[in-house]
Amino acid sequence: MNRPALRVIGSGVAMDAPSMFPGSVVTPSGIVIAYSTVPDGWPGGTVGVRRSADGARSWGEAQIVARAAPGEDAALGALGLTRLRDGRLLLPYNAVTWQPGQGVEGCILTLRLIESADDGRTWSAPMPVAIDFHRPAVYGDMLDLSDGELLWPVWGQYRSGERWRSALLASRDRGRTWTVKSTIAFDPNARLTGTYVDKGDTGRTDNGVADFSRHDDPDFRPHNATDGFNETSVVQLTDGRLLAILRQQGVDGDQQLALFAAYSADTGATWTAYERLGFSGMSPAVVRTAGGHLLLGSRRFVADKSIEPGVEVRVGAAGGGAWSEPVALVDPFATKLTGEYQCGYPAFTPAGDGTWLVFFYSCRPDGARYIAWNRLEIATDA
Repeated sequence: MNRPALRVIGSGVAMDAPSMFPGSVVTPSGIVIAYSTVPDGWPGGTVGVRRSADGARSWGEAQIVARAAPGEDAALGALGLTRLRDGRLLLPYNAVTWQPGQGVEGCILTLRLIESADDGRTWSAPMPVAIDFHRPAVYGDMLDLSDGELLWPVWGQYRSGERWRSALLASRDRGRTWTVKSTIAFDPNARLTGTYVDKGDTGRTDNGVADFSRHDDPDFRPHNATDGFNETSVVQLTDGRLLAILRQQGVDGDQQLALFAAYSADTGATWTAYERLGFSGMSPAVVRTAGGHLLLGSRRFVADKSIEPGVEVRVGAAGGGAWSEPVALVDPFATKLTGEYQCGYPAFTPAGDGTWLVFFYSCRPDGARYIAWNRLEIATDA
């Protein structure tokens, strides 16, 4: 029986520090990547883009395209950069406002979109997205369905005081207005405990002002203790169903940060009961190749110091029911990582020659985060 085999055949730097949480698309004029400049909405964060016309071998000048508005503290993106069928690029991000003394979990999040009609050269003014959702966080690429409906995965607190849920937004007017279409997954009793939580930085201090300089520390790990389903990537399978790969904290009592999956046979109106995959991970991203295989990238969950932090990719069967062993991505600086939050957030783009480019962030030897790329080749072994 033939099975796909994956290997890294090249690597390089797409954007120097500070940059993280990439998104990527391919356009008729080249590749466009998006990135954020701070983790988890730390104040001063901006969102930028950069373009390559030669398959990631060289890059044009970086351009900041989203900043905090007056009264806000940061702009923050995570994956999500999408090219629609009409050629427009949509880039979602969160406007973040910190409330004194309330830490990461008390930040006010609002959704914004910007768009480009010229392959990322110029961008529109921010477009606010008003939805019935208490605290929505961006993550994951949009889906442009054949009937014209746009789907957009988000996560967060649907109502104040609840655990996180993964949800799907929908637009019938090409992204101008959005509604909450469905909940993908929700566990009202999720709770993560133990050392992993205790060592996280919530951004809350005795004097009510977070130490925002800490994100340059290799051991820095922001933590929001709300728990539940969070970052979600959705792909349409060859049979038309949707597959959602879900990151979570403490769902069904799980303490190993296992990845979960859910399916929809009605374009996201309803979803199957969530089910645990056979491995752990964070910041998942899933795409479908031209051959029908799936690529799933994620950050490795580091339960103890015996496991080296890193970003890895698996190849999946067409329906997502079976996955290969992971292949580790290559850090172009060969940095010896000491903390899992020094890397993550893979974003896939087809290279046009049967290979795939995957962008992710890692750290230089001095600890500064930057955007790397790897080229992936998918071969078939007998």
